[in-house]
Amino acid sequence: MDSETITRAIVVWTGWGRTPWPDRDEALLVAEFGPELALGVLAEVRRLEDEFYSSEASKVAPDLTAMGEQAAAEFRETHPEIGEEAVQALAWSYTFDFK
Repeated sequence: MDSETITRAIVVWTGWGRTPWPDRDEALLVAEFGPELALGVLAEVRRLEDEFYSSEASKVAPDLTAMGEQAAAEFRETHPEIGEEAVQALAWSYTFDFK
């Protein structure tokens, strides 16, 4: 699956730029990519989210901003192919969930 599709899927699925808090709406992935592609996309998005959330930043960062920046930096190191908008969407979700 190409990085542009995954980047778009993360942004759509999280609600980044659309909602005031993370939404994680699978129906939007179906609407965006169609039912067949959405299944594969969703699996990859969830895998990447799990990887992002494996960061220890929530336990060691002094504040939410630092927490998001640290987790995003760690994720970028292992996934430079993922677009910045998706990284920011994941960081937004992460900091929201660990506030």
